[in-house]
Formats: sequence, structure tokens, C-alpha cells
Amino acid sequence: MARRIARNAAKVEPAVELETKLAPSQDRARVTFELILEVTGELLSEVGVERLSTNMICERAGITPPALYRYFPNKYAILREIGRRLMEAEDAIVFDWLKEGKGAVDGPLEEAVRQRAELLARVRQVARSQPGGLWILRAMGALPVLREVRAESVREVAGALFEQLRVSYPGADAERLHVATLLSTALGSAANEMVIDEPHLESRITDEMARLTTLYYRDLLSIPNEGSDKE
Repeated sequence: MARRIARNAAKVEPAVELETKLAPSQDRARVTFELILEVTGELLSEVGVERLSTNMICERAGITPPALYRYFPNKYAILREIGRRLMEAEDAIVFDWLKEGKGAVDGPLEEAVRQRAELLARVRQVARSQPGGLWILRAMGALPVLREVRAESVREVAGALFEQLRVSYPGADAERLHVATLLSTALGSAANEMVIDEPHLESRITDEMARLTTLYYRDLLSIPNEGSDKE
């Protein structure tokens, strides 16, 4: 599925306009704006990215094309706004998790793994709870015009994780830690996307990704593991 989206992504002009034309300021305009996003999410679940069209969105929403084009220049701009909101919602879960003090990687190994597995599951649930959320995740990974939305989210989350770990472990190599947070954040997103295509492996993917990340950071920060020769 993702490969088919990627193949068709090449047909999309790289300079396609993605910015929202007009931010709604009145109640009626906000209702129309939100309706467009809601309907697009519903249609994504039904027909996918390739078949989705602005005419289809207008017909389902009961609005005219000029009403849609008042806010969005094309379907990719709508997808970008949905993706931006999804990433903000996912990022908020991570930021709250860090505020709860669950970003530490020392202490009992299994507890650290459990906390990271729980985070992956909570982030994944955000996409599942939004119409078309899983399709948007696929689209952001496959369509060049939407890839920056995911990249910006990775940078924001990695930055927050880096700051927490830098404070907690001041002796760590800052440059290596910076790269590590970017890498682990991107891998976490990839793992959650993999679950979409391999749902029967969800529990295993979640646990293995959490363990991989935890052990990676413990090695980077020279934290002994229970039962290892370092103890």
C-alpha cells in the first residue's frame, strides 16, 4: 500500500501550493473549514489518497468548489492541515509524557522499556481516533509534498527529548545525543507506521522498538543493565 502511494507521489508537482489561503475568522467560516477537514478524513478512510479529489470532498460536505477553494488551493493543502494537526496531537502526548518524568532511561530496565512501549501505544491511538488518521500517516511518509510535516514533528519531539536527557545526563556527548534523539524519534514514528501494515505484529513491534530504544540510550549514556557484565 505504502509503495503504491510512493509510486504515485512522483506524479505530484514538487512546487504544489500547500498553504491555507484564508484562516476562518467568523463562526460560519470556521464551521465550513472544519467540515472540509472532517469530510476529507472520512473520505481518506473510504477511498485513499489517490482517488480523493476536491470535487468528492465538496459533494460529501455539501459545499461548492469556490467555497472550498476559499480556504484550500488543492487536496494536498487539506491533507497538510490534517497532517499538521495530527502531528501536533501526537507531539502533545510525548511532551506530557516527558513532563511526567517518564523520559529517563536509568533505573530498572524493564520499567524503562514498559514506559516507552506505553508511549508508542498512546501516540498510535491518536491517529486511530481521528478520521483518516492512519491514511495521513501513510501519506506523510510517501508524498514528498507532505514529508516536511512529519520531519518538523520529529525535530520538535527530538529537541524536547534532547533537552531533558542533556539536563539529566550532563556528561553525555551532546552531539551524539542530538543525533540519537533524532534517530530514535524517527524510528518510533516508523514503528508506529509499520503497525498499520502489520497489525498482527503490533504488540511485538511495540515491545521490540521500546527495548531497542531503551538499550540504545543506556549504552550511549553508559548505564549498566541488570544482569550485564557492567554491573
